[in-house]
Amino acid sequence: MNRLETIYHVAYLAGGPDRVTDTAVAGALERKAARLGSSGVLRRTSAKPADPFVLAAVESLPKVRIARVREVLRESEPMRALRAELLAGGLILPAVHWRRAWHAVTRREVWATKAGERMLFLARKDPSLVTGAAGAVALGSLGAHPDRRLARLLTLTPPSARDRAQVAVGKPPDGLTAVVDCSAG
Repeated sequence: MNRLETIYHVAYLAGGPDRVTDTAVAGALERKAARLGSSGVLRRTSAKPADPFVLAAVESLPKVRIARVREVLRESEPMRALRAELLAGGLILPAVHWRRAWHAVTRREVWATKAGERMLFLARKDPSLVTGAAGAVALGSLGAHPDRRLARLLTLTPPSARDRAQVAVGKPPDGLTAVVDCSAG
């Protein structure tokens, strides 16, 4: 490989399979193949994308959050093919090599070789490859999405049962109803 072929190659080298999924979701939102609700839930639209990653992301969307889409795409056929292509091109190390150092060094999902790092460096400067919201997400994660509202919604985590607001309702001496928020924080 003397050049990265797709935005997904860039995303994989920059952040691994989850970054590829995030990039595909950003692409699905750009192409109107998915909608994002105000609670951070993704829903598919009637659009049928040709891009295999966007299609895989959209097909996992009856009504889910991005974490579920990541689970589905992590071992999807397009992801396995992308990983195999990067391994064959000598741009990433096989998992067996980097898992040994993973706990000792950092929580990286992928370890790029020197050639992979060089290709990623060159791709960052390629305006034909890294464009739009998908390009911003490929290089900088969901937090880099140019639409700040979408970035915030995509990174929402649902409240756990313990974190949900607890409300106490009582009668104060004036006869009105008092509502007190008893949740932490």
